[in-house]
Amino acid sequence: MSEERINLELLGARVLTLTAEVRDLQHRFTAMESRFSALESRFTAMEAGLSGIEGRLGVLEDRMSSMLSLIVPIAERLDGGSQ
Repeated sequence: MSEERINLELLGARVLTLTAEVRDLQHRFTAMESRFSALESRFTAMEAGLSGIEGRLGVLEDRMSSMLSLIVPIAERLDGGSQ
């Protein structure tokens, strides 16, 4: 066998260090996951707000079209009466 021997205390210390580092990484990933979840919620809220604005603009567009359909015949009558 080789002159190098594995000391159980050294091995235990390395395993404990690795375990602590893995726990630290796990906590960091959990925190990042929470932040991404919060961002996703904000984007969902923004999407809902933009969808509401889009709906309102659609209603306004319909109203403008309705108004134009009333105004155009009136303008044609007025223009025809002056000739």
